Amino acid sequence: MIEDKGSRIRKAALDVFASRGFHETTVAEIARRAGVAKGTIYLYFASKADILIDVFRRYLDEVLDFVDELLDSAMSAPEILAAFVQKQKALLQQEPNLIRVLSRRSLHALSDGDEKMVEFNQYLLDRIAQVVERAKDVGELLTFDNEMGACVLLAMQEALPLYVATFGRGEEERAAAHASQQLSEFMWASVRKETA
Repeated sequence: MIEDKGSRIRKAALDVFASRGFHETTVAEIARRAGVAKGTIYLYFASKADILIDVFRRYLDEVLDFVDELLDSAMSAPEILAAFVQKQKALLQQEPNLIRVLSRRSLHALSDGDEKMVEFNQYLLDRIAQVVERAKDVGELLTFDNEMGACVLLAMQEALPLYVATFGRGEEERAAAHASQQLSEFMWASVRKETA
């Protein structure tokens, strides 16, 4: 199967972002890595921030769509959280450079005033807040502000790539499994209702 140019550009950008960092990367470097002319990048993306947003949106939308499906199931809240973290782990393992990019800086820090990144953060937090609202209907969660809950859950999920990149060198699979288990337990402990 021939990879389309947009996919090649996304993959090349992620490779360069992972090795050099988002702010140090140039569009010319991405074009070289993708094997396309610099102008070709702009046929697909308006800026390097648009490429990063596209990569993150594909990844995070897949995770959030998965959670939406779980909320329609008969699973308990802790089972949903565990499945969410496992899905995230599987996606990060498919794209190890995403771990490196996310472990270098949080999504918020990557925004650094870029209006499109700020808009993406808003989109992401709004989506997570909607998931939190639906999850509360399960009846096992504390009552808390949905937007604050979204911010906290987003910050927590960034712990997985950070842990794997920092403590899992050479043992990424083991570190990801350990971090997934710990993160699931930590997330559930922070949002569950106390039983009487």
